[in-house]
Amino acid sequence: MVIEANVEKLFDVLDESATLYYEKLKIPYLDGLVKACENIIANSVETKSSELNNDLQEKINRIKDIEFNREEIRKAFQYACLKGLKHQNISNQMITPESISIFISYLVEKLYELKDFIIFDPLVGSGNLITGLANNLSGGEITLIGVDRAMMYYKLSQALFGMLEYGEAIFYQDVLTFNNILADLIVTDFSGVNQQETYKIIKHVNSLLRDDAFFISVIDNEFFDDHLIKDFIYEVKDIWHFFGMIVLPMTIFKNNHKSIFILQKIGKNFIRPEKFLVADLPDFNNEMEMTKVINQINDWFEKIEFYIVRENDEKNNGS
Repeated sequence: MVIEANVEKLFDVLDESATLYYEKLKIPYLDGLVKACENIIANSVETKSSELNNDLQEKINRIKDIEFNREEIRKAFQYACLKGLKHQNISNQMITPESISIFISYLVEKLYELKDFIIFDPLVGSGNLITGLANNLSGGEITLIGVDRAMMYYKLSQALFGMLEYGEAIFYQDVLTFNNILADLIVTDFSGVNQQETYKIIKHVNSLLRDDAFFISVIDNEFFDDHLIKDFIYEVKDIWHFFGMIVLPMTIFKNNHKSIFILQKIGKNFIRPEKFLVADLPDFNNEMEMTKVINQINDWFEKIEFYIVRENDEKNNGS
């Protein structure tokens, strides 16, 4: 259960600390946010100014006796990120709305029968999508791995992983050179990635996913209109099955219409579904219409045979 008062208290500390770094040391807000997270994790502050140290430590002391849950931390961090991006005139498209993370967690519960997950995000951005998903999954141990080639996003996601105690598996690297993992699930947001690079990433990460498992992404609807899409589908037909597409409500994104795109890696246990999963989501606040669509999706999962990823399946990449 998220206590909004806790979210506000943590956000205030993150925001005020980042603002202090900006005002006193001319450090950009987002870099100050990262430092604020490091201070909270270490419960200590170290700058060259004893006055600034005292001011920053006072802010940490305001929250040191509060036990925040992971969603409270993620929300507070997200709000601070959004303020920082606006402060630095940077697009916020790399912060995936939390409503999408929640919906993807619902889909994952339909596609998997796992307690423990290794989840990989090849374009981790601020870390909001993968951590929001992980926070909403029920079950056992969850290991998160993220990659980003932008230093700012690498630092932000690393700070968020640290605050949430999801480990340090964040890599500053181009995903096309990233290898040697085997995830149970891949999830990412392709916002801001051009068509050709999207193709390359989809092909590359196939080797980083266990057989018969799923790759769930947020993608611009223009992806499906590109004149090269037929060639791409033919090129990957032996390694990826195009499992489904959930069109997201236009109210979420001002400029681009987007969808949740689901791919399944074709392995030895793969069962080809008779029908493609497709649905149009209404506004998330429209409970009546949303219930209708969820019932339609539930009906699809009940009637269509497909391969569900299970706990005791052999984890290999088919090589």
